[in-house]
Amino acid sequence: MIETLGWISTILVLAGYIFNAQHYTKLAMFSWIIGDIGWVTYDLLITNISHMVLSLIIISINIYGIWNICKTKKEKFWRIKQ
Repeated sequence: MIETLGWISTILVLAGYIFNAQHYTKLAMFSWIIGDIGWVTYDLLITNISHMVLSLIIISINIYGIWNICKTKKEKFWRIKQ
């Protein structure tokens, strides 16, 4: 089950790169956040603190990115396409 969580998290992070390449920036950030939440959980289960800290920092950066896009363009969070 732990390995499955790792693979699902990896798929979500990779999907974020695909969304970003297609200019779905907020959707990419959301995908990265969910994927990294999975990685944080995975890292807690296997006691991988360094990667967990990295994932928490990436989550924070993506939350800031979504907030900044919404603030700059005065958009609602749920408007996915920019």
